[in-house]
Amino acid sequence: MKQNRLYFQIISVLVILLVTGTAGILQAQTFDEARNYAFNGEREKARDICRQILAEGFNSDVALLMGRTYAWDGMYDSARVVLQDVLVQRPENMEAYDALSDVEFWADNNAQAIEYCNAALKLEPESPKFAMKKARILYSDEQYNEAVDVLETYLHENPGEPDFLLKLKEYRLDAMKNKIRVVYTYDSFDSDFNRDPWHFLALSYGRKTKLGSVIARLNYANRFDSNGLQFEVDAYPKIGENNYAYVNYGYSSDALFPGNRFGFELYHNFPKAWEGSIGMRYLDFSSSGVDIYTATLGKYVGNYWISLRSYVTPDTDGTSVSGALSVRRYFADSENYLGLKLSYGVSPDDNRKPIDTEKNLTLKTRSVRAEYNRLIKKIWIVSAGFNVGSEQLEPGNYSGYYSFDVGFSRLF
Repeated sequence: MKQNRLYFQIISVLVILLVTGTAGILQAQTFDEARNYAFNGEREKARDICRQILAEGFNSDVALLMGRTYAWDGMYDSARVVLQDVLVQRPENMEAYDALSDVEFWADNNAQAIEYCNAALKLEPESPKFAMKKARILYSDEQYNEAVDVLETYLHENPGEPDFLLKLKEYRLDAMKNKIRVVYTYDSFDSDFNRDPWHFLALSYGRKTKLGSVIARLNYANRFDSNGLQFEVDAYPKIGENNYAYVNYGYSSDALFPGNRFGFELYHNFPKAWEGSIGMRYLDFSSSGVDIYTATLGKYVGNYWISLRSYVTPDTDGTSVSGALSVRRYFADSENYLGLKLSYGVSPDDNRKPIDTEKNLTLKTRSVRAEYNRLIKKIWIVSAGFNVGSEQLEPGNYSGYYSFDVGFSRLF
């Protein structure tokens, strides 16, 4: 009798384990099925399965999926009911805060979306996900200074985060809509050149608009006992979340500059802190015009920004190629850095070296540049650079030149 009772108890336990285990497997299978329906656009079918699972007991993953499907369909009130219940059941569920902040943002209720981000940051103060989300919501609400503060606070505790550096560079320009900048450059040459020192001065005013930045610049050059002026306009229009462009036009009636210059370049921010661009420049000289093609590839690696730029100038006498490798080491944010640049050939974008003839584009030069940039009290930027280079005066014979530049900017 006792033996039969023991057999019965063992069989009962096995049956219970089998039933509960099978139920768990079936629930997992049905949840996966609901996810597949949800991500394939059949969200009502997904919600039906979620309701069946939730009828048997609370499951935060299932409830989160159900709430998100409501949000994706624009049914924000239903999404709030489901997702807020997740917080009641699981007050520290970060995915619920993430989903609810999305719901409020999509419903144009930015203040409440920020409140959910704040609640999540109280639980996890160093969360990059919610710090970035809060900054983006503030930025979309045109609270530019507040968005910058969020990014700066995070970078103060986590210096060198590449995604935050990129966003801070973008958002800070919106926070400070106006910028006045003056840069002076002094060039000195070895005696082989038989040249007096060159002087270059640039005064610019930039303003941030909803479409992007616009910069007007007046360039002055003194070379070969001659003076010259050039007027330029740069624009950086935004093209979506990860794209922007560079557009340039310059005009001069003086021989020290091209008569007209045009520039266009398209930039794209790729995943994992990569950025690339492709574009062209056109320089109009008195005798002819020159097309120059350019491209860049850069990446943030920790606190460092590494980029490579090339220029290709086709010509009937042969194609000229020049380029530069740049490395910057950032401190805290995008306006405080040390930089090193190795260059070969002549850059049409180097305002410190005005190009007055087509021949100058094919000069064989090589140089090393060190630079320093610092933001002071969030409104002043001081920059300085020193350049050591050499230029081929005749085949195999290079002579040296030295440049120093200093710049001051005021943000307001």
